[in-house]
Amino acid sequence: MTEQPDLFGPPPSGMPLVRPAVPSEEVLRVAQRVPKNLHFGTSSWSFPGWVDLVYAQLYSVSQLARHGLAAYAQHPLLTAVNLDSPFYKVPTPEQIAAYAAAVPEHFRFLVKAYAGLTAAPDSSMALRRGVEPVFLDAGFAARTVVKPLVEGLGGKLGAILFQFSPLGPRYVRTPKSFVTRLGEFLSALPAGPTYAVELRDPEFLRSQYEHALEAAGAVHCASVHSRMPPVDRQVTPTSRGPLVIRWMLREGDDYESAGARYAPFDRLQAPDKLNRDRIAGLVKAGLSYGRDVHVLAANNAEGSAPLTVLELAKTIVTN
Repeated sequence: MTEQPDLFGPPPSGMPLVRPAVPSEEVLRVAQRVPKNLHFGTSSWSFPGWVDLVYAQLYSVSQLARHGLAAYAQHPLLTAVNLDSPFYKVPTPEQIAAYAAAVPEHFRFLVKAYAGLTAAPDSSMALRRGVEPVFLDAGFAARTVVKPLVEGLGGKLGAILFQFSPLGPRYVRTPKSFVTRLGEFLSALPAGPTYAVELRDPEFLRSQYEHALEAAGAVHCASVHSRMPPVDRQVTPTSRGPLVIRWMLREGDDYESAGARYAPFDRLQAPDKLNRDRIAGLVKAGLSYGRDVHVLAANNAEGSAPLTVLELAKTIVTN
């Protein structure tokens, strides 16, 4: 369960809304110390195992997908969420409006852009999913992704994330060519939103990547992922723009096996102090330079994303 099904209007007659869990004193105490420009969140919200952590009782995946976001957004530490479903299917304006209406004004969405924009047309991922061949098509991105999100989410749009799947030898062999094309794509997008780029090929980091992003006003999304170098080596805390971090997997792990081991995601099964400390140091450095910071955690990082957020927040505000 790594993506959000869409919201489908109001609940059926007689069906209770999803109720939030009562936050613990520890959660309240930590949340009071979190700076306003630091947003924590998780990847999706549709996990029944979060009972007593985020939700008041056990709900089905379907109930949470349709009606759980409003309850999720009442958690004192969860002021952002990674909206994954647009990566697989472009949402309608009505769906985007429903997301926005479910959360308070201070809430932020990190939205994955459509996969066709970031998957090489001949890659196994593109062929397997049958995505449209719109790789780095700025016109398609502006019309189909950027405009609807800006209009539907407004100030609640934290960033639009372009997550690139592994691009393969044809691109990795000439990283500067790809980085040049990426920079041109980002520069052609409408000004205003924060655009974040997440890679799965570390070879691009050694080219002119950082300069290309800065010239386009975009930022790198530093990720804890088995294909990437340590998270605190991917970005410079003094760079301009928001600092965006996603804690997905520990090094050497993969989504399928981690998900199978950690389900139903109700406890920390594999605490990862090394990456927690790395992220905490990066966050504190970014905050010290006045940057807005967004940190999104996945269940597959340690076993339970809400508890990962709590432990990370404690590390940041108490050390």
